[in-house]
Amino acid sequence: MKQLGAWLLATMLFCLLLPAVGQAEEITYTGVVNTKSLHLRKEPNASAKVLNTYARGKEVTILENDGTWCLVQIGTKTTGYMMTKYLDIKPNYEHLGWGRTVADGTVLNLRSGAGSGASVVYKTMSGAALELIQEQGAWYRVRLEDKFGWVEKRLVTPLTDEYSPGYTTDDHTEEITAARMKAATRSYGSAATVSRNEGDFTYSISYPTTGISAADERISAWTQETLKTFETDYNEFHQGTPGASYTVEYQSISIDSRYKSVLLFGEYRVKDWTCETLLALNLDAASGQIIPGENLFSADPMRAMFCLDGLAEKLMSQPTDGYAAVPDTGWLKYAVLGRDGVQLFLPAGQYLPLGMGTRQILMRYSLIGECMGLASESIRSNIRTIDPSKPMIALTFDDGPSDETDRILNVLAAYDSRATFCVLGNKVESYTGVIKRTIAGGNEIASHTWNHKKLTTLSAAGIRSQLERTNEIVAQVTGGYQIKVLRPPYGSFNKTLRSVCADMGLVIAEWEIDTLDWNNRNANKTYNNIMKGARDGVIILCHDLYKTTADAMERAIPDLVNKGYQLVTVSELLSFHKDGAQPGTVYARVDPANKVTGK
Repeated sequence: MKQLGAWLLATMLFCLLLPAVGQAEEITYTGVVNTKSLHLRKEPNASAKVLNTYARGKEVTILENDGTWCLVQIGTKTTGYMMTKYLDIKPNYEHLGWGRTVADGTVLNLRSGAGSGASVVYKTMSGAALELIQEQGAWYRVRLEDKFGWVEKRLVTPLTDEYSPGYTTDDHTEEITAARMKAATRSYGSAATVSRNEGDFTYSISYPTTGISAADERISAWTQETLKTFETDYNEFHQGTPGASYTVEYQSISIDSRYKSVLLFGEYRVKDWTCETLLALNLDAASGQIIPGENLFSADPMRAMFCLDGLAEKLMSQPTDGYAAVPDTGWLKYAVLGRDGVQLFLPAGQYLPLGMGTRQILMRYSLIGECMGLASESIRSNIRTIDPSKPMIALTFDDGPSDETDRILNVLAAYDSRATFCVLGNKVESYTGVIKRTIAGGNEIASHTWNHKKLTTLSAAGIRSQLERTNEIVAQVTGGYQIKVLRPPYGSFNKTLRSVCADMGLVIAEWEIDTLDWNNRNANKTYNNIMKGARDGVIILCHDLYKTTADAMERAIPDLVNKGYQLVTVSELLSFHKDGAQPGTVYARVDPANKVTGK
């Protein structure tokens, strides 16, 4: 591995794999059915025609794997699709685990043998995930997608997680290239270009002059250092190779009079491999400062990450090939402010499999604007607001999460509405994705105790145990979410419960309207009970356990919105009470006479 300069510690560089380079070997996998029986389908779809069904232990050959479906071969002629999660997949070569080199901007050489004198068979940039397949002294033999080679052990940090071989190629976002970036928006700054069109190594570097000294200095340093880096690489490793080039294109966006953003995308091409580099800047023109991507969501970073988690699932259905689909704050390194939302650029080989290329996710302001701490009217104009002079209703859902919760979340999101989900603590770990999605949508998680105990039958210590266990498991799976509302089972409360809740900072949410969905299990009756009881300030009791309740919500939520009701969380509703939300107090509604309308 060759050091390319300290400045690269802050700048990501990586290479896209191309099949003509390096040692390509045939990669084969065997899958073993791990469930009682598994369908072989004609297409990768749960409703596709079933070609055959195979019992536990059946071995199949994996031809393709996108993380959700495998194209498999059985025998010499039969092919079809099986779900990845029901197959134990093993490579037909030794597998020691997964490793990764630090993304520090250094070049990683894959060699033909276990020694520094062996020839370089493939070149990429640090940060990529590697499958470790053999050890020999101070060297690992590794697989990098369809390339095999040897790497020094000191450069590799083994990963503790295991992943499924293969990577997804679902095209939910466009791959970012210099050609596409050339056509990007340039609404801020004065354009400048430096170029050299003669010789075997040419370059064309376009960049903006922003008038903000901190940004212009960063851009200048970045363009000079990246050019020096790739020109040095060319002279040392590819001297005399014609057609080598380095191209930089950019986008620049003026969000409003104060906030701006710049993204530069560099693409180095030599022989048949490509190396890319990014610089992302968010600018506060008022202060002259650069805002790091991870600081854009200072108001509610947890919710922002859960929003990103849901969007990332569209790219990767499950962790594959050494990469995890669960985002962390590192994903925000290349986040920039856009017109409609935060544009998140994901460099291939660092957060996603190399074969996917660099991808962009748009986090719309309507989804994540409430998480941002920027004083931007342009961003705020995209954010949902509550008008206290207009009627509002708090829908609440008890006894979940369940398989029906997602349907209710879907319709709430479609109508820019919120609700409160009163969860049982003993179900939370089985539905962590649903919990995170609930929070990501701006909804509220409330406690419905650990296991639906009638709290009026318990001592103060017993009550506290039920509530603390639930609070703790929700905080654990979310990274710190704080519950503020209790919905006591059966609506039962007494002086002891109120005292414990006051001490724990919890308000008690009763209800004024019971939909009786738990009793009637009838979508029409549930819908009618909601519409008949609808009025300003009420809390409505529902349960997200039943298909019939989800069916009713798909009618009731749009109809309530069309009638002018704002659907809010319990905490949002109580925030308009003239006395505020008082811990230990029982609320079934906020009487319009007690509502503050001048907020």
